[in-house]
Amino acid sequence: MLADNGQRIEYIEAQAALEDSCRHWLTLPVIALDTEFMRTNTFYPKLGLLQVADDNQCYLIDPLKINDWSCFTSVLTNPGCDIVLHSAGEDLFTLLVSFGQLPDMLFDTQIASAYAGLGFSLSYKALVRELIGRELPKDQTRSDWLKRPLSESQLKYAANDVCYLLRIYRELSSRLDARGYLGFLREDVRSQINSTMLSEQSDIWTLSYATVSNSWRLNDLALACLQRLCVWREGQARKKNLPRSWIAKDAELLAIAQLVREHRKLAVRDLNNCDALGSALVRRYGDKLIRLANTPPDFALIDRSLLSPPLPASLRGLMKGFRHAVQKHAEQMGISPELLARKKQLVAVAQMMQRGCDFVWPPEVQGWRRARLATDFLEVAGRLGFKEVAESG
Repeated sequence: MLADNGQRIEYIEAQAALEDSCRHWLTLPVIALDTEFMRTNTFYPKLGLLQVADDNQCYLIDPLKINDWSCFTSVLTNPGCDIVLHSAGEDLFTLLVSFGQLPDMLFDTQIASAYAGLGFSLSYKALVRELIGRELPKDQTRSDWLKRPLSESQLKYAANDVCYLLRIYRELSSRLDARGYLGFLREDVRSQINSTMLSEQSDIWTLSYATVSNSWRLNDLALACLQRLCVWREGQARKKNLPRSWIAKDAELLAIAQLVREHRKLAVRDLNNCDALGSALVRRYGDKLIRLANTPPDFALIDRSLLSPPLPASLRGLMKGFRHAVQKHAEQMGISPELLARKKQLVAVAQMMQRGCDFVWPPEVQGWRRARLATDFLEVAGRLGFKEVAESG
Protein backbone atom coordinates (compact mmCIF):
# COMPACT_ATOMS: atom_id res chain seq x y z
CA MET A 1 0.00 0.00 0.00
CA LEU A 2 1.25 3.50 -0.87
CA ALA A 3 0.57 6.91 0.63
CA ASP A 4 -0.55 9.74 -1.64
CA ASN A 5 3.06 10.93 -2.00
CA GLY A 6 4.12 7.52 -3.31
CA GLN A 7 5.84 6.33 -0.14
CA ARG A 8 5.41 2.73 0.95
CA ILE A 9 3.29 2.22 4.07
CA GLU A 10 4.59 -0.31 6.61
CA TYR A 11 2.17 -1.53 9.28
CA ILE A 12 4.01 -2.40 12.51
CA GLU A 13 2.34 -4.67 15.04
CA ALA A 14 5.29 -6.80 16.22
CA GLN A 15 7.71 -5.78 18.95
CA ALA A 16 10.76 -6.82 16.92
CA ALA A 17 9.66 -4.73 13.93
CA LEU A 18 9.21 -1.67 16.14
CA GLU A 19 12.65 -2.12 17.69
CA ASP A 20 14.25 -2.45 14.24
CA SER A 21 12.53 0.72 13.06
CA CYS A 22 13.50 2.62 16.21
CA ARG A 23 17.16 1.71 15.72
CA HIS A 24 16.90 3.22 12.25
CA TRP A 25 15.09 6.37 13.44
CA LEU A 26 17.75 6.97 16.10
CA THR A 27 20.24 7.57 13.27
CA LEU A 28 18.12 10.28 11.62
CA PRO A 29 18.22 14.06 12.19
CA VAL A 30 14.45 14.42 11.71
CA ILE A 31 11.28 12.32 11.61
CA ALA A 32 7.61 13.23 11.24
CA LEU A 33 5.03 12.09 13.77
CA ASP A 34 1.26 12.05 14.21
CA THR A 35 -1.25 10.28 16.43
CA GLU A 36 -4.79 9.02 16.00
CA PHE A 37 -6.67 8.73 19.27
CA MET A 38 -10.14 8.54 20.78
CA ARG A 39 -11.35 10.89 23.53
CA THR A 40 -15.13 10.91 23.27
CA ASN A 41 -16.03 9.53 26.70
CA THR A 42 -12.78 9.70 28.66
CA PHE A 43 -10.57 12.36 30.21
CA TYR A 44 -7.40 10.78 28.89
CA PRO A 45 -6.98 10.10 25.16
CA LYS A 46 -6.71 6.46 24.08
CA LEU A 47 -4.00 6.01 21.46
CA GLY A 48 -5.36 4.16 18.43
CA LEU A 49 -2.50 4.52 15.94
CA LEU A 50 0.95 6.09 15.87
CA GLN A 51 2.28 7.36 12.54
CA VAL A 52 5.95 8.01 11.74
CA ALA A 53 7.50 9.10 8.45
CA ASP A 54 11.09 9.41 7.31
CA ASP A 55 12.36 10.30 3.86
CA ASN A 56 11.78 6.79 2.55
CA GLN A 57 8.47 5.51 3.88
CA CYS A 58 5.58 5.81 6.32
CA TYR A 59 5.17 3.58 9.35
CA LEU A 60 1.85 2.90 11.05
CA ILE A 61 2.36 1.45 14.54
CA ASP A 62 -0.48 -0.45 16.20
CA PRO A 63 -0.34 0.47 19.92
CA LEU A 64 -2.82 -2.28 20.78
CA LYS A 65 -0.20 -4.88 19.84
CA ILE A 66 2.94 -3.32 21.40
CA ASN A 67 3.84 -3.86 25.06
CA ASP A 68 7.31 -2.34 25.43
CA TRP A 69 7.70 1.24 24.22
CA SER A 70 11.16 1.92 25.66
CA CYS A 71 12.77 1.84 22.21
CA PHE A 72 10.30 4.43 20.93
CA THR A 73 10.69 6.76 23.92
CA SER A 74 14.43 6.76 23.15
CA VAL A 75 13.56 8.09 19.70
CA LEU A 76 11.09 10.60 21.10
CA THR A 77 13.63 12.07 23.52
CA ASN A 78 16.63 11.95 21.17
CA PRO A 79 18.21 15.44 21.44
CA GLY A 80 19.75 15.02 18.00
CA CYS A 81 16.46 14.53 16.17
CA ASP A 82 13.74 17.03 15.31
CA ILE A 83 10.26 15.57 15.86
CA VAL A 84 7.91 17.22 13.36
CA LEU A 85 4.23 17.53 14.30
CA HIS A 86 1.41 19.71 13.02
CA SER A 87 -0.69 21.51 15.65
CA ALA A 88 1.07 19.54 18.34
CA GLY A 89 -1.09 20.35 21.39
CA GLU A 90 -3.35 17.29 21.55
CA ASP A 91 -0.63 15.02 20.17
CA LEU A 92 1.73 16.10 22.95
CA PHE A 93 -0.85 15.33 25.62
CA THR A 94 -1.51 11.94 24.00
CA LEU A 95 2.23 11.17 23.95
CA LEU A 96 2.59 12.20 27.59
CA VAL A 97 -0.34 10.05 28.68
CA SER A 98 0.72 7.08 26.55
CA PHE A 99 4.48 7.07 27.13
CA GLY A 100 5.20 9.47 29.98
CA GLN A 101 7.62 11.34 27.70
CA LEU A 102 7.59 14.30 25.32
CA PRO A 103 9.88 15.20 22.41
CA ASP A 104 13.15 16.81 23.34
CA MET A 105 13.31 18.63 20.00
CA LEU A 106 9.94 19.67 18.52
CA PHE A 107 9.08 21.43 15.27
CA ASP A 108 5.39 22.38 15.01
CA THR A 109 4.52 23.09 11.38
CA GLN A 110 1.37 25.01 12.32
CA ILE A 111 3.35 27.52 14.40
CA ALA A 112 6.10 27.56 11.77
CA SER A 113 3.60 28.36 9.01
CA ALA A 114 2.43 31.36 11.03
CA TYR A 115 6.02 32.62 11.33
CA ALA A 116 6.36 32.10 7.57
CA GLY A 117 3.45 34.50 7.04
CA LEU A 118 1.06 31.85 5.73
CA GLY A 119 -1.65 32.54 8.30
CA PHE A 120 -2.45 31.90 11.94
CA SER A 121 -3.66 28.44 13.01
CA LEU A 122 -3.47 26.98 9.50
CA SER A 123 -4.79 23.42 9.20
CA TYR A 124 -2.63 20.58 7.88
CA LYS A 125 -4.98 20.18 4.92
CA ALA A 126 -4.62 23.88 4.04
CA LEU A 127 -0.84 23.76 4.51
CA VAL A 128 -0.49 20.75 2.19
CA ARG A 129 -2.61 22.58 -0.38
CA GLU A 130 -0.48 25.73 -0.03
CA LEU A 131 3.00 24.18 -0.08
CA ILE A 132 2.52 20.83 -1.86
CA GLY A 133 -0.40 21.59 -4.15
CA ARG A 134 -2.30 18.44 -3.13
CA GLU A 135 -5.86 18.16 -1.83
CA LEU A 136 -6.15 15.73 1.07
CA PRO A 137 -9.41 13.87 1.74
CA LYS A 138 -10.84 14.16 5.26
CA ASP A 139 -13.28 11.25 5.01
CA GLN A 140 -11.90 9.43 8.07
CA THR A 141 -11.86 12.38 10.49
CA ARG A 142 -14.43 10.73 12.77
CA SER A 143 -13.14 7.17 12.47
CA ASP A 144 -13.04 4.74 15.38
CA TRP A 145 -9.28 4.25 15.69
CA LEU A 146 -9.60 1.62 18.41
CA LYS A 147 -11.67 -0.77 16.29
CA ARG A 148 -9.82 -3.57 14.52
CA PRO A 149 -9.13 -4.30 11.77
CA LEU A 150 -8.54 -0.80 10.46
CA SER A 151 -9.76 -0.35 6.90
CA GLU A 152 -7.48 0.45 3.97
CA SER A 153 -9.03 3.92 3.73
CA GLN A 154 -8.24 4.52 7.42
CA LEU A 155 -4.64 3.41 6.94
CA LYS A 156 -4.16 5.63 3.88
CA TYR A 157 -5.75 8.57 5.69
CA ALA A 158 -3.40 8.07 8.65
CA ALA A 159 -0.35 7.82 6.38
CA ASN A 160 -1.35 10.95 4.47
CA ASP A 161 -1.51 12.84 7.78
CA VAL A 162 2.23 12.38 8.19
CA CYS A 163 3.74 11.68 4.77
CA TYR A 164 4.08 15.32 3.66
CA LEU A 165 5.39 16.70 6.96
CA LEU A 166 9.11 16.36 6.22
CA ARG A 167 8.79 18.18 2.91
CA ILE A 168 6.80 20.91 4.66
CA TYR A 169 9.36 20.98 7.49
CA ARG A 170 12.23 21.66 5.12
CA GLU A 171 10.37 24.36 3.23
CA LEU A 172 9.29 26.14 6.42
CA SER A 173 12.72 25.75 8.03
CA SER A 174 14.26 27.46 5.02
CA ARG A 175 11.74 30.31 5.11
CA LEU A 176 12.09 30.86 8.86
CA ASP A 177 15.87 30.74 8.67
CA ALA A 178 15.82 33.41 5.96
CA ARG A 179 13.54 35.57 8.13
CA GLY A 180 15.55 34.97 11.30
CA TYR A 181 12.57 33.43 13.09
CA LEU A 182 13.77 29.90 13.84
CA GLY A 183 14.76 30.92 17.36
CA PHE A 184 11.29 32.38 17.96
CA LEU A 185 9.73 29.07 16.90
CA ARG A 186 12.02 27.17 19.29
CA GLU A 187 10.90 29.44 22.15
CA ASP A 188 7.25 28.76 21.38
CA VAL A 189 7.51 24.98 21.12
CA ARG A 190 9.58 24.79 24.31
CA SER A 191 6.80 26.69 26.06
CA GLN A 192 4.29 24.27 24.51
CA ILE A 193 6.21 21.26 25.85
CA ASN A 194 6.53 22.81 29.31
CA SER A 195 2.80 23.61 29.45
CA THR A 196 1.91 20.03 28.54
CA MET A 197 4.20 18.67 31.25
CA LEU A 198 2.68 21.02 33.84
CA SER A 199 -0.91 20.12 32.91
CA GLU A 200 -0.74 16.90 34.92
CA GLN A 201 0.75 18.52 38.02
CA SER A 202 -1.88 19.09 40.68
CA ASP A 203 -0.53 22.57 41.52
CA ILE A 204 -1.88 23.76 38.16
CA TRP A 205 -5.38 22.52 39.03
CA THR A 206 -5.63 25.22 41.70
CA LEU A 207 -5.94 27.77 38.87
CA SER A 208 -8.72 26.00 36.95
CA TYR A 209 -11.45 28.15 38.54
CA ALA A 210 -10.25 31.08 36.44
CA THR A 211 -11.49 29.39 33.23
CA VAL A 212 -15.13 29.23 34.44
CA SER A 213 -17.30 31.81 32.66
CA ASN A 214 -18.69 34.54 34.94
CA SER A 215 -16.44 33.56 37.84
CA TRP A 216 -15.51 37.25 38.04
CA ARG A 217 -19.05 37.97 39.31
CA LEU A 218 -18.47 36.05 42.56
CA ASN A 219 -17.42 37.62 45.84
CA ASP A 220 -14.25 36.31 47.48
CA LEU A 221 -16.10 33.77 49.64
CA ALA A 222 -17.89 32.26 46.66
CA LEU A 223 -14.77 32.42 44.48
CA ALA A 224 -12.77 30.48 47.08
CA CYS A 225 -15.55 27.87 47.06
CA LEU A 226 -15.45 27.66 43.26
CA GLN A 227 -11.68 27.17 43.45
CA ARG A 228 -12.11 24.17 45.78
CA LEU A 229 -14.85 22.69 43.62
CA CYS A 230 -12.76 22.98 40.44
CA VAL A 231 -9.74 21.31 42.07
CA TRP A 232 -12.01 18.47 43.22
CA ARG A 233 -13.42 18.08 39.68
CA GLU A 234 -9.92 17.96 38.16
CA GLY A 235 -9.00 15.11 40.48
CA GLN A 236 -12.26 13.22 39.91
CA ALA A 237 -12.02 13.51 36.11
CA ARG A 238 -8.57 11.95 36.18
CA LYS A 239 -9.38 9.35 38.83
CA LYS A 240 -12.50 8.14 37.01
CA ASN A 241 -11.08 8.91 33.53
CA LEU A 242 -14.21 10.81 32.53
CA PRO A 243 -14.65 14.18 30.78
CA ARG A 244 -14.82 17.09 33.22
CA SER A 245 -18.39 17.89 32.20
CA TRP A 246 -19.44 14.33 33.06
CA ILE A 247 -18.34 14.96 36.63
CA ALA A 248 -19.87 18.43 36.88
CA LYS A 249 -20.52 21.20 34.38
CA ASP A 250 -18.98 24.64 34.81
CA ALA A 251 -22.44 26.14 35.31
CA GLU A 252 -23.18 23.67 38.11
CA LEU A 253 -20.01 24.48 40.03
CA LEU A 254 -20.71 28.18 39.57
CA ALA A 255 -24.26 27.70 40.89
CA ILE A 256 -22.97 25.99 44.05
CA ALA A 257 -20.51 28.83 44.61
CA GLN A 258 -23.34 31.33 44.20
CA LEU A 259 -25.34 29.46 46.85
CA VAL A 260 -22.40 29.85 49.23
CA ARG A 261 -22.47 33.58 48.58
CA GLU A 262 -26.15 33.69 49.48
CA HIS A 263 -26.40 31.18 52.35
CA ARG A 264 -22.87 30.96 53.79
CA LYS A 265 -23.49 27.41 55.10
CA LEU A 266 -25.16 24.86 52.81
CA ALA A 267 -27.14 21.67 53.31
CA VAL A 268 -28.08 19.01 50.76
CA ARG A 269 -31.59 20.46 50.56
CA ASP A 270 -30.07 23.67 49.16
CA LEU A 271 -28.56 21.65 46.33
CA ASN A 272 -31.84 19.81 45.70
CA ASN A 273 -33.70 23.12 45.52
CA CYS A 274 -31.28 24.64 43.02
CA ASP A 275 -32.67 24.44 39.48
CA ALA A 276 -29.20 24.85 37.96
CA LEU A 277 -27.99 21.54 39.43
CA GLY A 278 -28.69 18.20 37.80
CA SER A 279 -30.26 15.56 40.02
CA ALA A 280 -27.54 13.06 39.05
CA LEU A 281 -24.83 15.40 40.33
CA VAL A 282 -26.54 15.84 43.70
CA ARG A 283 -27.28 12.12 43.99
CA ARG A 284 -23.69 11.06 43.26
CA TYR A 285 -21.70 13.79 44.92
CA GLY A 286 -24.09 15.79 47.12
CA ASP A 287 -22.43 15.03 50.47
CA LYS A 288 -18.95 15.70 49.09
CA LEU A 289 -20.06 18.95 47.47
CA ILE A 290 -21.56 20.13 50.75
CA ARG A 291 -18.33 19.39 52.61
CA LEU A 292 -16.34 21.28 50.00
CA ALA A 293 -18.76 24.21 49.98
CA ASN A 294 -18.66 24.53 53.78
CA THR A 295 -14.88 24.21 54.09
CA PRO A 296 -13.35 27.40 55.54
CA PRO A 297 -12.07 29.53 52.64
CA ASP A 298 -8.40 29.97 51.84
CA PHE A 299 -8.37 33.38 50.20
CA ALA A 300 -4.65 33.05 49.44
CA LEU A 301 -5.57 30.56 46.70
CA ILE A 302 -7.63 33.03 44.66
CA ASP A 303 -6.24 35.67 42.35
CA ARG A 304 -8.71 38.02 40.68
CA SER A 305 -6.13 39.11 38.13
CA LEU A 306 -6.63 35.69 36.47
CA LEU A 307 -10.33 36.34 35.85
CA SER A 308 -11.87 37.84 32.72
CA PRO A 309 -14.40 40.54 33.61
CA PRO A 310 -15.74 42.85 30.90
CA LEU A 311 -13.20 45.46 29.92
CA PRO A 312 -14.01 48.75 31.70
CA ALA A 313 -14.35 51.91 29.64
CA SER A 314 -11.26 53.31 31.36
CA LEU A 315 -9.08 50.71 29.61
CA ARG A 316 -10.47 51.01 26.09
CA GLY A 317 -7.93 53.63 25.07
CA LEU A 318 -5.09 51.54 26.44
CA MET A 319 -6.32 48.45 24.59
CA LYS A 320 -6.68 50.44 21.36
CA GLY A 321 -3.08 51.60 21.72
CA PHE A 322 -1.89 48.06 22.42
CA ARG A 323 -3.72 46.67 19.39
CA HIS A 324 -2.23 49.38 17.19
CA ALA A 325 1.28 48.55 18.45
CA VAL A 326 0.75 44.83 17.89
CA GLN A 327 -0.60 45.44 14.38
CA LYS A 328 2.35 47.69 13.54
CA HIS A 329 4.97 45.17 14.65
CA ALA A 330 3.11 42.25 13.04
CA GLU A 331 3.09 44.06 9.70
CA GLN A 332 6.79 44.85 10.05
CA MET A 333 7.52 41.17 10.72
CA GLY A 334 5.13 39.83 8.09
CA ILE A 335 3.15 37.71 10.57
CA SER A 336 -0.40 37.57 11.93
CA PRO A 337 -1.05 39.86 14.93
CA GLU A 338 -2.37 36.86 16.89
CA LEU A 339 1.07 35.27 16.76
CA LEU A 340 2.55 38.32 18.45
CA ALA A 341 -0.10 38.83 21.16
CA ARG A 342 -3.73 37.82 21.58
CA LYS A 343 -6.56 39.80 23.14
CA LYS A 344 -6.51 37.87 26.43
CA GLN A 345 -2.84 38.71 26.94
CA LEU A 346 -3.37 42.37 26.07
CA VAL A 347 -6.22 42.57 28.58
CA ALA A 348 -4.00 41.04 31.27
CA VAL A 349 -1.30 43.66 30.67
CA ALA A 350 -3.87 46.48 30.64
CA GLN A 351 -5.44 45.35 33.91
CA MET A 352 -2.07 45.16 35.65
CA MET A 353 -1.17 48.63 34.40
CA GLN A 354 -4.48 49.97 35.70
CA ARG A 355 -3.57 48.85 39.21
CA GLY A 356 -0.72 51.35 39.08
CA CYS A 357 1.95 49.05 40.46
CA ASP A 358 4.81 47.06 39.01
CA PHE A 359 3.46 44.42 36.65
CA VAL A 360 4.72 41.09 35.37
CA TRP A 361 4.37 40.33 31.68
CA PRO A 362 2.16 37.27 31.01
CA PRO A 363 4.22 34.17 30.14
CA GLU A 364 2.82 34.15 26.60
CA VAL A 365 4.25 37.63 25.96
CA GLN A 366 7.70 37.05 27.44
CA GLY A 367 10.95 36.60 25.52
CA TRP A 368 11.20 38.16 22.09
CA ARG A 369 7.60 39.39 22.21
CA ARG A 370 8.24 41.47 25.31
CA ALA A 371 11.43 42.85 23.77
CA ARG A 372 9.44 43.86 20.69
CA LEU A 373 6.39 45.36 22.42
CA ALA A 374 7.53 46.74 25.78
CA THR A 375 8.65 50.19 24.64
CA ASP A 376 5.47 50.86 22.67
CA PHE A 377 3.20 49.55 25.43
CA LEU A 378 4.86 51.69 28.10
CA GLU A 379 4.74 54.73 25.81
CA VAL A 380 0.99 54.21 25.26
CA ALA A 381 0.43 53.84 29.01
CA GLY A 382 2.38 57.00 29.81
CA ARG A 383 0.58 59.00 27.14
CA LEU A 384 -2.80 57.99 28.58
CA GLY A 385 -1.87 58.93 32.14
CA PHE A 386 -0.78 55.59 33.61
CA LYS A 387 2.21 57.36 35.15
CA GLU A 388 3.24 54.84 37.80
CA VAL A 389 3.66 51.90 35.45
CA ALA A 390 6.95 50.03 35.71
CA GLU A 391 8.00 46.62 34.48
CA SER A 392 8.76 43.86 36.96
CA GLY A 393 9.96 40.56 35.49
